[in-house]
Amino acid sequence: MLTTYIPNTVEERQQAGITDVDIVDAVEYYRTPRAQDDGAPNKLLFSGLEAAFAFDAFHLAEHLLTQPLQIIVGDVPGGFGSYRDGFELFNRARSEKKDIFVVQGASHYDLYDKPDATAKALEKLESFFKKNL
Repeated sequence: MLTTYIPNTVEERQQAGITDVDIVDAVEYYRTPRAQDDGAPNKLLFSGLEAAFAFDAFHLAEHLLTQPLQIIVGDVPGGFGSYRDGFELFNRARSEKKDIFVVQGASHYDLYDKPDATAKALEKLESFFKKNL
C-alpha cells in the first residue's frame, strides 16, 4: 500500500486542518513550484515506515563525532523536531570544538532557501570553516 509523506497540496493541508509549522513549510517547499520535482512523487510504501521510525541518525555520536562541529537551527520549532535534534546532537557530540547557532525567526525550511535565514547561516559557516579547515 502506498501512502504520502505530506499532503499533496496547500489546499489538501488546509482541508485537513494541519497547522504545524513543519508540515506547513514542507508542503509549501516540496509540493509547490518552489522545490517541487517530478522525481519526488511524495509516496512511499506503508511497510517502509517501520525502518524510517527506527532510524537513529545520532547512533554512536558520543563516540564517533569528534571533529569540529557547527550546528545551525532555526528558532521556530516544529513537529519534526529539527530544533530539538540540533541541541541533542550538540549535547551528544564528543567534539571539543563545537558550536550551535540559532537563526532567530527561521524555521527548518527557511534555512533551505530563504535569503535572510541562509545569509545568517552562511556567515556563521564561513567563519567556522576559516577557523577549522
